[in-house]
Amino acid sequence: MKKIQKEYEKVVNEYIKLFAEKQGIEFFGWVGDIVGGIADFGDVYIFNFQDIVWDINSEQPTGLILQWNYDCIENEKAINYFSYTKGLRHKDL
Repeated sequence: MKKIQKEYEKVVNEYIKLFAEKQGIEFFGWVGDIVGGIADFGDVYIFNFQDIVWDINSEQPTGLILQWNYDCIENEKAINYFSYTKGLRHKDL
């Protein structure tokens, strides 16, 4: 079991490294020390790991997830990142 866990954490950390480099932000750690949960990128950004994986695997443009984050903060209603990458915007709600 520990071997699988170590392999999982290795892959998760590779995603985090790629994502942080792509977005030009620094990874500070996992909220609650739960690897693969919510990633903390300092005072400004926190993202769930599923959104990070989607951003990398679907080759979203650099900065799109950051713009989505700002848009969600500035609006009362939230849009999930997957829908945002497919074109849904707050003006459409």
